[in-house]
Amino acid sequence: MAAAAKKTRKELLKEPDEFITLSSRMLGFIATYKKAIGAVCFGVLLAVVLFSGYIGYSGWRESAAAAQLAQVLAKYERLRAETSQDKAVQGVAEDFRRILDDYGNRSNGSIARVLYANLCYEAGDFKQAAELYQASLARFADDPLMRFLLLKSLAYAHEGLKDYATAVAYFEQALSAAQKNLQDDVLFHLGDLYARLGDSEKSATAFNRLLGDHQDSVYVNMVRERLNS
Repeated sequence: MAAAAKKTRKELLKEPDEFITLSSRMLGFIATYKKAIGAVCFGVLLAVVLFSGYIGYSGWRESAAAAQLAQVLAKYERLRAETSQDKAVQGVAEDFRRILDDYGNRSNGSIARVLYANLCYEAGDFKQAAELYQASLARFADDPLMRFLLLKSLAYAHEGLKDYATAVAYFEQALSAAQKNLQDDVLFHLGDLYARLGDSEKSATAFNRLLGDHQDSVYVNMVRERLNS
């Protein structure tokens, strides 16, 4: 059997970026279709983490981070089956913090940070979620899809905190970063939040843009009702 060709330094340096892009695209898909995926979500996430364990581009520490993250997600699933969501998140909080302390600058550490932020958000801990999403922005600064998803997640977290002005600011950034087919959700929330803030003109502008640019959006009928009421 012929010996495998040894990779050049350039090829080895290129691999982390390819892995980050692949992982973030998969996470992006999960974030985008989170409601539809439902209970299957964490099974998919676990598969992503296990897959990453086989990518040995940065040695044993990356693999160790992947293994620990897989264990924490499995632990969360066990706790979630036995108790409430917020208690399950509390039960894995220390595990996630340990991963972030030990591997926070690794690719799987970055993935762990986003996953932990999602869990905190779903459990209603919007403050912790916002801090984790904010910390994740720098790690995925070169990935447009993940930057968009993180900006939108920050907006949702601040909306949960009832800090509507900050939520609007992040939704506006997300709108600027979004591909056109991902804008309708952002426009709907902007229209709603501007209305809550008493800015009827900006609210109408966001809603009308949604109607004009996204006629097949699931929000169209709701927006028409809002504008006609």
